[in-house]
Amino acid sequence: MKNILLLILVCVGVVSCDGRKSHSESLQEAVEEFRDSVGPIEIIKYIPEDYAENVTDTILSNGFRVKIKTFTDMEHSYLNEFKTDTVTNKHYYRNYIADIVVLKDEKKVLVVTIDNDFIMKNDPSMDVSFKNEMTMHGIWIDQSKSDNHNNVVLDFSFCQPETDFCYDYQMIIEANGNYQIKEIEEHY
Repeated sequence: MKNILLLILVCVGVVSCDGRKSHSESLQEAVEEFRDSVGPIEIIKYIPEDYAENVTDTILSNGFRVKIKTFTDMEHSYLNEFKTDTVTNKHYYRNYIADIVVLKDEKKVLVVTIDNDFIMKNDPSMDVSFKNEMTMHGIWIDQSKSDNHNNVVLDFSFCQPETDFCYDYQMIIEANGNYQIKEIEEHY
């Protein structure tokens, strides 16, 4: 009787194995089939999405007046492209441009545009990758260094998007409009 019961149990076990795939195999196959059927997906993002403009007009106690107009360069951008599964992400980082007007005792002494080309022209150590990969992150007056001297000091920063890599510069503008630019080595 035990042998017959064992024989029936073995027969039922053999008959119930119909060669189907396991749950994880079926899921993996379904995911691969979906990826193949969807095709390439591309997500394009512009940062910033829209035009932005900021205008400041600062009068310093040493007789200088500095007008800074910073705006989005809608024609040039840095592309950071990366792929996640079947999705291709394209992040276009638009650059900023700063138009600077400096007056000393209400007389215009300097009009200059600060952008990547300006840095390339004034810092010969920069290579083409700077122009193609860096974007301006800000420009501001260093009031503490400007008020005590007969000059005005502007600080500005160019950074590579999605990294912590930046070049910081200082522009010292004299009362006659002459200027010098130096890279700031200390990062604070």
